Formats: sequence, C-alpha cells, structure tokens
Amino acid sequence: MKTYTPSHQVAFNLHSFSGVVEESGKNMETKVSGGGGGGATYQGTGGTAPVTITSRTIIHDQLFLINKEGKEKSFQLQDFHLAARKGNQLTVFWGIKSGDSTGNYFAVKNHSTEEEFYREDLLRKYFIKWWMQLGLMLVSGIFLIAGLLGGAGIIFTLLGGGGGFWAWKRWNTAKNEINALKSDIAAFEPD
Repeated sequence: MKTYTPSHQVAFNLHSFSGVVEESGKNMETKVSGGGGGGATYQGTGGTAPVTITSRTIIHDQLFLINKEGKEKSFQLQDFHLAARKGNQLTVFWGIKSGDSTGNYFAVKNHSTEEEFYREDLLRKYFIKWWMQLGLMLVSGIFLIAGLLGGAGIIFTLLGGGGGFWAWKRWNTAKNEINALKSDIAAFEPD
C-alpha cells in the first residue's frame, strides 16, 4: 500500500490485489433514452420538436483472482474494456481517500499481456475536483471577457488572465501526477 498526496485533492492510499484469473466473464448493458417529438398545429400552422435518441453501452467485467497464498477475491468492474482470460496474472488497483472506508477501482494491470486498463474518469477524481476546476475556468472567462470587451478595465483583464493561468496550472499539475501514478502501475510487479 502506497499513499499519494495530490496537490489539489485529499491524500489516498493505493490498494491492490494480485492473482491468477480463475474465471472471467463479460456482459454488456445498453441504456437507451430519448425525448422530443410532440408539437402542435393551429389553423394549419405549427411544428413539431425533433426526436432525439441516445444509447450508451456499459461493459461489465467479472473476475475471480486467486493469489499466491490461495486467497480468492472477486471483482466486478465497469467500463474497463478489459482483456483477460483464465491463467492470466492480474493486479487490480483501487484508491481509498483519507477518512473514507471504500474507494473506486480505477486500474487493472495484466502482467501476462503487459497491458494496463484504466477508468480515466474515476482516476481523475482522485487528483482534481472537476466542478471546482470548471467554476474557476468559468469565472476567469467572465472576468477576462468583461475586461477585454466589456470595458471593465485592466484589473478585470488581469484577474481573468491570472485565474485562467491558475486553472491551467492546476489541470497540468493533476495531469502530471496522474502520469506519475500510471508509471508506478506500469512498473508494478506482484511479490
């Protein structure tokens, strides 16, 4: 277990379980949603709203791993697009933030095929708060536009530019820290 301390999030412990695949399964679930349509006409005029339909396929992987001590552990993973078969040596990684009792699976390393699989969306949650980042970029943009186009003056322009630079710096720092974690996972070898 290793502790990571991201610059813009709380510290978390990286946990892992390594073992040989005893059994694996894959299921796909498609979620379909739609809306629109309908409309009205009155005295020969009117219109209808366009119909929109979207679908999303979720891939479910189920793994049963047995480690060197004979302990078996099952994992239910979503959207990893995992490639693993019976006999492959795998390590599943998850993070637990300080103060929490559970966490998310965000990486799997297949030692047999020398591949890593990540849930990028879950991994980013451990390094940066997206809502704070989005808010910072939005406020910076408003200040910058108000300063440049709205005649609000140089102070607003400087605040907007400074806030934009800070948002970029936060994002770049998180990206570098994620890449460092990925390097640690790529180099990881089970005991």
